[in-house]
Amino acid sequence: MSTMKNFIIAGAGCMGQYVAEEFLKLIANCEGSNLTILTRSSPSGNAILEKLAKLGAHIVTVDYRSHESLVSALTDADVLISVIGGYEDKADYALADAAKAAGVKLFLPSEWGLYSRGITDGIYASHDLIHRHLDRIGVPYALFYTGMWPDFMFAPGYAGWDIPQGKITVWGQGNTPITWTTRRDGARFVAYLLTHIPAKELAGKMISVGGDHKTLNELAESYTSRTGKKLEATYLPIVDQEKILADEPPFSFQGILAYLLVCYDKGRADLRKTLPEGLANELWPDWNPKSAVDALLETYP
Repeated sequence: MSTMKNFIIAGAGCMGQYVAEEFLKLIANCEGSNLTILTRSSPSGNAILEKLAKLGAHIVTVDYRSHESLVSALTDADVLISVIGGYEDKADYALADAAKAAGVKLFLPSEWGLYSRGITDGIYASHDLIHRHLDRIGVPYALFYTGMWPDFMFAPGYAGWDIPQGKITVWGQGNTPITWTTRRDGARFVAYLLTHIPAKELAGKMISVGGDHKTLNELAESYTSRTGKKLEATYLPIVDQEKILADEPPFSFQGILAYLLVCYDKGRADLRKTLPEGLANELWPDWNPKSAVDALLETYP
């Protein structure tokens, strides 16, 4: 059992709200003591933060430009978990420096997607830089990956899938397996991990979990089989996304999406193959993640 009791989460948006909720469930079950959420602005009027505060989270407003502000917020923290989207605003550098000064036992920088260690192209080049910074200053850290989020990636228009209209776009052949984990299941796993395994056993580890592994074609076929609703697929050449990737800024919407779509086609989204250690699902034998098609069916029954 882990001795870590005081948890701090930086960010409470797309992924962070789920991570916070899962920690609060464990704390209510006496598997932790405190959860603090760092926010850039006042929580007043923020529905997510107000909900989490009612569930027992401590909300602390910090200035990411102030080292002293962050160090003060991190004092006595066992674990710092970043769920800030991307590194282009340098927030994770500020958190890392403050974690070092405050003596945090373990830092999880913002990952949550595809394997990034040593990757120096596209959006993951920024991840490689923060890893180097963490190594340089000597902060104990672990990297946590979930693959793609099926409860997020198929919003109408986001990746060319418009399920309500029965039309989907597939870049490439659509036959390469992709690792899928819902945000809730990824949050459950990381909360369990940090409350059951000591920090010293997690430091330096790259931990990847996978709720499901399906190609885009398999996912579409499974959806049709379960619902009887046919999805009309349009197949487009992946080279078009490669051109976008070469021309667009890496952190633009088009640049991020193109990078992910190319990863899908090239097999870089299958965490069973890209992570040297393989999947770590066995660290929680009772984990029962939702399948990718079940996640789709929750949104598009």
